[in-house]
Amino acid sequence: MKKAIARLICDLKDDDCHIRFAAARVLGDIGVGNHTVGDALIETLKDDTWFVRLAALQTIREIRLEAAVILEKITPLLGDEHEDVREYAAFTFGDLGPKAVPAVTSLMEALSDAVWYVRETAAWALGEIGPGARGACGRLIRCLTDDEIEVRIMAVRALGMIGRAGDRDVLAALKEAAGDEGQPPEVREKASEALARVGKPGKNCPL
Repeated sequence: MKKAIARLICDLKDDDCHIRFAAARVLGDIGVGNHTVGDALIETLKDDTWFVRLAALQTIREIRLEAAVILEKITPLLGDEHEDVREYAAFTFGDLGPKAVPAVTSLMEALSDAVWYVRETAAWALGEIGPGARGACGRLIRCLTDDEIEVRIMAVRALGMIGRAGDRDVLAALKEAAGDEGQPPEVREKASEALARVGKPGKNCPL
């Protein structure tokens, strides 16, 4: 196994980008818990080819490196030149849940991404972070008028997971979305669900 891992790590620097891609993905199957593999994949995040960076990021997400390492090394990828890399970076932070609070500011910026599914995933990640992402509520409220329905749905979901009963702006925005006939039925339904969640007695926390 050690020889196989060493060979794959070597392949991460091969001249052929397709070999680098394959090595990054295969390492996810045999490199769990191996610090050398984690370090090699982190270095591969700098690869010149976007789909190699994506492969390394996908594998890092699968082997679940320590939160501190992910926050330091993957946050810059929210600004990557390729949208799929940006999306997977957001997915990785969502997986961390509350541990990803330091990434909230960068995820808030991703809510303005030019690509809708990056915005959607950033909203999802903020919701997974939960109350620690309360600073993003204003930006999420603005997402309720996003051109893409999927982004609006994920924004109301996130507000329902982040907001508290005392958050008047969140409650007002969710009530408006739930009763707005101009919103698609899916958005109104999710807004109603989020409103009920925010209004639960257990969420009556002081501001």
